[in-house]
Amino acid sequence: MPSSVTSGGRRRRSIAATSGSRPVLDRMPGLARQAESPWTRSPWNPLVTSESPRLLEALLAVGLMVESMQVPGLGIPLPEGMMILLLLLAGFRPPRRDLSRYGLLTVVILGLLAYLVAVTLVQDLDPARRAIRIGLLMLFAYALASERIDIKSILYGMAAGGLVNVPLFYAGLVPDNYGGYLTGWLADKNVAGLFYALIPVLLVATMQRMGPKLLVLGVGFLLVFLTGSRTSLAALGCAVVWILLSPYLGRVLRLVLVAGMARFVGWAEEYLADAAIFGDRSGTDWFRDRIQAESARMVDAAPWYGEGLGTAQVHLDNVTMFFHNSYLALLIEGGWPFLIVVVGLYVALSLRPFAATHRSPSRVAVEAAAVIILVASTQLGEVFITIYGVIVVAAGLLLTAQEADEKDGLTAAERARQRRVGRVMARARRAEGRPVGARQP
Repeated sequence: MPSSVTSGGRRRRSIAATSGSRPVLDRMPGLARQAESPWTRSPWNPLVTSESPRLLEALLAVGLMVESMQVPGLGIPLPEGMMILLLLLAGFRPPRRDLSRYGLLTVVILGLLAYLVAVTLVQDLDPARRAIRIGLLMLFAYALASERIDIKSILYGMAAGGLVNVPLFYAGLVPDNYGGYLTGWLADKNVAGLFYALIPVLLVATMQRMGPKLLVLGVGFLLVFLTGSRTSLAALGCAVVWILLSPYLGRVLRLVLVAGMARFVGWAEEYLADAAIFGDRSGTDWFRDRIQAESARMVDAAPWYGEGLGTAQVHLDNVTMFFHNSYLALLIEGGWPFLIVVVGLYVALSLRPFAATHRSPSRVAVEAAAVIILVASTQLGEVFITIYGVIVVAAGLLLTAQEADEKDGLTAAERARQRRVGRVMARARRAEGRPVGARQP
């Protein structure tokens, strides 16, 4: 039969194949070429592996979200204690990924920490506790990105802890500090909201099938709703929109989408304040507005280099409250250098707005997690300098390093083979009683 009288569908496919043209939407200005559906399978990457989670790391990771407890005898929060244990564990392992090409990044971060300490000392304040915490978070990010600690195990452990927290909370076995809103081990409803918004999106980055991804996101929405955190609920909505739309957008439209999301969260805070499902928030919203106004006034009065670490607090009606805006908190503590470096890390490593428009679903999910951080920070006071935020940065750096390896010609299969050979050689050296890094004479 002549091709001119074939069925419409076959003829359209034939025309498309012979012309070599892309679909009309693919050729429209501002849209990505060769867009990949967010529900397709990701190629191999450090977040999508066949390796089982490491049990010890997963168990320690549960403690990373237990904000309501302290380490007995030390007086430090349990998450910081578990992070220290994980860092000690990482110290006995060789890195599985080479990050030497990011040496300048290390210099910038260490320089930032030294700068913050200097600013704090100039203001005659004690920088020790806050500076040590920031330093530990930096080391934790490096341990995750260099794969001394398995980031997938950390995510699975934290997710398991978050799920166990729910029945314990409703059984009355863990703290209830906000009149029935889901908190428990997470102590604060806004911290709980951020946790339950962020972890499901990061878990999506480790998954391949559409069904589990949808289930995890659905459970995430339910748990965030139970926390009563409107900001986190709006941020999670923004993340899902990012997962669905950004694969089809070019660089400029992705930036426009982020800006629109930031505006949306502010609108959602105001609109949902009157929603009966969240109860009467008029009193708390009035006080929040006063905190925001006083925070902005303090930042305007501060020098460009900030007031020093630990100063992101307002004093109203004989009550001391932390800032309710993480951007302003960075400005008051370390001025513009602190803001530029910290936000720059999230944007450059995790969001990557100027990266290639063809990105894997795992990369898109990590970008969506960065969207949660950047958007929620407009209404929450401690988002950037947290364990949760550092995991997002580490995941972004890990994928960036892997993508750079592949761009240099080192394929995913070769990288996986190198990792297997490295583990075998390390075990052989340990069996022979030689240091792991020693060479055969």
